[in-house]
Amino acid sequence: MARPRVFVSSTYYDLKHIRSSMDIFIRSLGFDTILSEKGDIAYTPDAPLDESCYRESQNSDIYVLIIGGRYGSEISATKNKDSKSFFDRYESITKQEYKSAVDKEIPVYILIEKPVYSEYKTFMRNRDNQGLFILLDQDQ
Repeated sequence: MARPRVFVSSTYYDLKHIRSSMDIFIRSLGFDTILSEKGDIAYTPDAPLDESCYRESQNSDIYVLIIGGRYGSEISATKNKDSKSFFDRYESITKQEYKSAVDKEIPVYILIEKPVYSEYKTFMRNRDNQGLFILLDQDQ
């Protein structure tokens, strides 16, 4: 019987220590990990690198998303398109990997770094409190 393949997705630089720990933990369970930094993704030479990541996330048995303080790099499909304003949101590679796994109905486990979750709870408690927001473009 084939060992289950677990795709670990997150931004890299801020979460590399957690990704490394997850790799050790998942392999200790007898599963195979799919991590881009370990060379586990077969990149297609005639397609953007991120598209190979989406394919691998769809071919995994389990998808693990780790959420930290960064949003991630922009997907190749929208790079070099019309210039965006600073506040326009783009799709990140990590987000697109997640969507690819969900579209294929792969079991998803989401881990949120504790400081990020704490900031989210603070935001939710204060989202309607207009007194907390400062407009930077007003004359003082």
